[in-house]
Amino acid sequence: MHKFYFFVYLFFFFFFLLLFLYILSPFIKPILWAIVLGIVVYPLYNVLKKKIKSENLASLLVVLLVLIVIVIPLSIIAVITTQQIILFSVKVINFIQNHSISDYVNLLKEHPYIKENWEHFEPIVSYIQSDEFRRTILNTINTVISFIGDKLRNYVYTAGTSVFYTFVFLMTLFFILRDGSKVLNEIIGLIPMKKEDLEVILGTIYRTILAVIYGTVGTAVAQSIVSFIGYYFAGINFALLWSLITFFAAFIPPFGAAFVWVPLDIYLFTTKGIKEGLFFLAFGTLFISSMDNIVRPLVMKQGIKLPYVALFFSTIGGLLQFGFIGVFLGPIILTTMLVSMKIYKRRIIHSDI
Repeated sequence: MHKFYFFVYLFFFFFFLLLFLYILSPFIKPILWAIVLGIVVYPLYNVLKKKIKSENLASLLVVLLVLIVIVIPLSIIAVITTQQIILFSVKVINFIQNHSISDYVNLLKEHPYIKENWEHFEPIVSYIQSDEFRRTILNTINTVISFIGDKLRNYVYTAGTSVFYTFVFLMTLFFILRDGSKVLNEIIGLIPMKKEDLEVILGTIYRTILAVIYGTVGTAVAQSIVSFIGYYFAGINFALLWSLITFFAAFIPPFGAAFVWVPLDIYLFTTKGIKEGLFFLAFGTLFISSMDNIVRPLVMKQGIKLPYVALFFSTIGGLLQFGFIGVFLGPIILTTMLVSMKIYKRRIIHSDI
């Protein structure tokens, strides 16, 4: 009878737990972001709490700092980038609509390098003149027009939703800072696991978040800032848009930011000349891509140690499955699984319990 009551209790507990998680599901991303950032800024909260002797005021000050330093600048960048995406798409569509296929072919034929190596480029030019390529271009134009239309129709709704999610994020961050340690202690007390094993798991999660924040995200931010400077002074249009694309490309091994700046450098070679192309090639090599070999190892040397291929699949897989928050969730899931395997091997297989 005792076991019966126990399983009934477990059923009701997990049933209502799943219902509660279902209720939270619309807010899961801002809540996860608040947890991740809360872990990162928690040392600052502790310092402020000791100085001003108030948990509420310390939490509020950290939240205001996050709002001023992170949320507001990112919101401004998002608005400007959205405008650049729309403007860039409209320019591309107008250019395509105002130039025929023969115009493109004539432009290609007039390029000095193509003239000298015409036998190599003739198959490409023939394909450009084919009906298949023309259909591909038309389908692409229709897709881009539909995309822009959808973005414009949903802009007001998206802006309103983002404001609400930002409020949820900031509110959650406040309570995580103020009450996070108490809630964590309550959760730890409910987990049937040896204290030292649980501390190992929680410590691994903590180090993983810091390593990803300071190593992967920090490197991507640094590369996007430096690349923006390079794009701007090289005279590349839509420099902010390309720097944002560089930020996301920085998460994709093995070349990272080079996926963006190298094609742009080729564009400079073909449109502005060898001098400009060589200058930006040197800038990209020395200042953008070199950060992968300087900044990332420097900030991650105290963090997690994972095989390169494992980190690649966990980061990219998390990004594809969960969005940008998956950059953190992927490595956290992987490292937690690995440390759990070690604990299982020590406690279960070796019967050290």
